Amino acid sequence: MRFPIRPTAALFALLSGAGALAACGGGSALSTCGAPNGQVALVYPAPGSTGIPDNFPGVVFGSSHGLPASYTAILQQSGTTLMVPQFRLQPAPVPLPTPDLIPSFPNPVYQISAPIKTLAGGTEYQVFLYDGNKTCTPSYVGAFTAQ
Repeated sequence: MRFPIRPTAALFALLSGAGALAACGGGSALSTCGAPNGQVALVYPAPGSTGIPDNFPGVVFGSSHGLPASYTAILQQSGTTLMVPQFRLQPAPVPLPTPDLIPSFPNPVYQISAPIKTLAGGTEYQVFLYDGNKTCTPSYVGAFTAQ
């Protein structure tokens, strides 16, 4: 009997495989899941910020043209392979949560990827941008620390 691979398991395998290839100096044939057109920036939590509540509202991206709904954030606990799943992008709330970063490009479109569970306090998280409709390597966009 064959069992389907759960999306989280497939994503973990993708991230682990990409990391292993990078660590051993091998190249990857996968393209990077960056912004499809234009620029993208991690807005909230601002890169390098600390004291982010463990029940935070989600990761906010700013992009020059808006990202397709197939995109999501992936949070990975620094130094581990543990990931916190996030929901797909939606329009961001107004006003934006703080501390935030104002993108360097004009007229950003703000979108949020809300968390499925709370964060572990006192933990640094790396933030990746991922397109769930493609087989690609998630793009690193920044890191923050939960309180």
